[in-house]
Amino acid sequence: MSYQPTAYNSQTFTPQPSMNETQNWSERIHKRGEIFPFSQVNDCIATSAVRDQEPSIVGNSNRKSNFYWNNQRLQPYTFVKWISFYILVASIAKLALIVAYPFFLILSLIVYIKQSTPDGAIELLTTMTWYIAFPSIIVYFPVLWVNRCKPKFDYSHISLFARKKYCLNRETGMVTLYGEHNRKIFSHPFIEFDCILASNPNHQGLLSYRLMLVHRYSDYAQGVNIGSLVGVNAPLAEYRRLWNMIQQYMDVSKPLPDIPMLEQFRELDPTTAAYDQQHQRNPNYWRSMSDEEFDKTLTEMARNQREQNIPPTGPEIDIFAKA
Repeated sequence: MSYQPTAYNSQTFTPQPSMNETQNWSERIHKRGEIFPFSQVNDCIATSAVRDQEPSIVGNSNRKSNFYWNNQRLQPYTFVKWISFYILVASIAKLALIVAYPFFLILSLIVYIKQSTPDGAIELLTTMTWYIAFPSIIVYFPVLWVNRCKPKFDYSHISLFARKKYCLNRETGMVTLYGEHNRKIFSHPFIEFDCILASNPNHQGLLSYRLMLVHRYSDYAQGVNIGSLVGVNAPLAEYRRLWNMIQQYMDVSKPLPDIPMLEQFRELDPTTAAYDQQHQRNPNYWRSMSDEEFDKTLTEMARNQREQNIPPTGPEIDIFAKA
């Protein structure tokens, strides 16, 4: 892996033009909220963003499994609409197999016992097998196959059932947003984006948050929702820690964030490999843990960050050119 000239480097970057002070009304709507400035990073991580990265999952995965987050890019996917419908139907099919069909098996046995003849029981069992069991097996089989066999998917065909949401590319420094059918909406250098925390009350009157990367010099109606990594109801400091992690990930002068999902890719990133060798980091620090140890480590880390008032980010960086 080699970094491209457009990669973000907090130590050597081109000062950016000042923000437009005369924004039109649509820009003010799209860019409303608290702006998190660029900053030097520290060791804080958003623990809620990595809770689902248990060692039993990431530790047994092959590097070629194409995680949505690796040493080159952070590129989440979202299911296409028909997949969501299929998952609902598959759930109903599973319920039919483990509840409805066994119920009719028992009912067939009761009919056989009471009538002392197999004819009625066989007829009921045959009917339920044809109309409940077989259709349910056909519908649910793909899910069962994936869960049990864990096949190696050809990710070149992933667009058939999922689409890209966005891509943060460490190697090139580019931020890309995608639309329907993986259509590219925009792509700009990371340093040209403002990180904005927007808040809105939900139907219960509680605030929900969105952490967005919004292009500073354009009036796009969409932004890159990086806040989905921690959800909409996280503590405010957690969104700042997430911004700290994202900056560290994109900054090629810094090693990759020390999180479970990225551990197996650290040796492939030049800056990270040099850092790990210098600090003699255990290459299997996260993956050697049990799931219980992992959960305790994250809980303790979150408690320390909260109770010791550790700043969620480092000192601010002035990325703008002087007037």
